Amino acid sequence: LPVNMQAPRCRANRAEGRWDKFVMPTLAGKTMGFLGFGSIGQTSARLAKAFGMRIVAVRRNVQADDEGSRLADVTYSNEEAAQMYAQADFVVCTLPGTAATLDFVNAAAFKAMKSTAVFISLGRGAAVDEDALVAALKAGPTQPDGIAAAALDVFKVEPLPKESPLWACENLWLTAHNADFTDDYIELGWKVWRDNCEAAVAGKPLATPVDKVAGY
Repeated sequence: LPVNMQAPRCRANRAEGRWDKFVMPTLAGKTMGFLGFGSIGQTSARLAKAFGMRIVAVRRNVQADDEGSRLADVTYSNEEAAQMYAQADFVVCTLPGTAATLDFVNAAAFKAMKSTAVFISLGRGAAVDEDALVAALKAGPTQPDGIAAAALDVFKVEPLPKESPLWACENLWLTAHNADFTDDYIELGWKVWRDNCEAAVAGKPLATPVDKVAGY
């Protein structure tokens, strides 16, 4: 993770010609918490497990009997999210953008996180209260209401407006909603379409069905 490897600090050191031999943090033994535990969350969890990380997850269906239930060391309900925040070194939000998830990660959520936590948002920007995030980033790891850093790929308004205070947060790693825009994007998208088409023609369940009630 670029934030864990302190990429901004390394970049500043190079620009200033400063030999800064700091202690490099590791991922092994750390806890990664997930808000939402669908395909993105579970794929990320498998990678985190490879680094020796512990997995805790918050999901709508705590009793689900699927791969996610086996990947997570502990699973919490939405109402128990504070218990996940309290132990996670990294909080990964992959929540969809629905009325139920609007500003789910708010000031209370950031206050419940460790002051040393890193927040990562990969789902939909609507799930994050960006003003509360800016406040938590500005407070930083030395304050009870602050967090150490964040990495965002999604935002409430995209492209992110130039006047957004997020641009000025030095402890923020920011990308332009292109975490999934890889060089095999078209190939993978075509495969999903083809799998759904073939399932529909054969009268079988779709590969990626949409729950119209849940909104995703």
